[in-house]
Amino acid sequence: MKVLILTNIIISRIKNFSNKDINIAVENSLDSLSDKNLSNYESVIIKPNLCYYWDYSTGQTTDPRVVSAVVDWIRKRSTKYVEIFVAEADASAMKTKYVFKMLGFEKLAKEKQINLVNLSEGEIINKKVMVDGEKFTLPVNKILLDKNLMINVPTLKIHRTIGFTCALKNMFGAIAKPRKYDYHNKLAKIIVAINKIIKSDIILVDGIIAVGKNPKKMGVIITGDDALSTDLFIAKIIGYRPSRSSYLNLGVKEKIGESKIFNINSNPLDIEYIKKEFPKANYLIEERKMSFFLSMLKLYTKIVGDVIPPVLDVE
Repeated sequence: MKVLILTNIIISRIKNFSNKDINIAVENSLDSLSDKNLSNYESVIIKPNLCYYWDYSTGQTTDPRVVSAVVDWIRKRSTKYVEIFVAEADASAMKTKYVFKMLGFEKLAKEKQINLVNLSEGEIINKKVMVDGEKFTLPVNKILLDKNLMINVPTLKIHRTIGFTCALKNMFGAIAKPRKYDYHNKLAKIIVAINKIIKSDIILVDGIIAVGKNPKKMGVIITGDDALSTDLFIAKIIGYRPSRSSYLNLGVKEKIGESKIFNINSNPLDIEYIKKEFPKANYLIEERKMSFFLSMLKLYTKIVGDVIPPVLDVE
């Protein structure tokens, strides 16, 4: 007998953006989604999206208030002490030790008595994985491979290079190697590879401020228990065709998650709200604009001998 695994997706709305409302939305979403007994885990890792030094008000990075609410939920659901980590790796143009301080996570760690982890430091293990018939070896911090619960907290936004970015792309940032630009020529395969190595148990998407053609206050929290199905669902409702995404297509092919069976436990009006209000962008135009902008900037730097700011050249 074939058993179908149903993946769950929950949408919650935040009305007035207060800390109390954020806490309620996060807690209700996670309670509706998860029946996990957290006492079975020795540790919980929260992976926010801290790709650069942008404040959460830009929509580009995860709101620390959302992470704070996740921490409170973990503590309420734990029957014994669970060690909590907020983890991020260095990037081509970002140092984790600075981003934790600048974006309010050092303050959060002190208030909540949790641990901050730079995934580019400590014990790094090279993990081998096969994607689409090709072998890859990725450096991964040992803490991600230990017995723990992984809570993936990406933001709701588009990406000028790959079109759409959410849960699967957020785990790309967990690779220990700082200069991730070296992976960009095979970005789709690397995204799928790291998600084969590190499975997200819970996905909580911070859509308080969403980013399309411009940032917009949306007040949305979306939770899921499967990274691929969550990404596919969100891509569809914000107007991005998943078939246009090389890494989503490859993720379906490689069966890194569920792609057909969803249980959307949400008010249909919330789905319609996101469809209507998300600041949709013309992905082709945005990609061409960025390509033209970078080509002109590269020409300028060649003439004057300057360098392109890494945050523009890579993300």
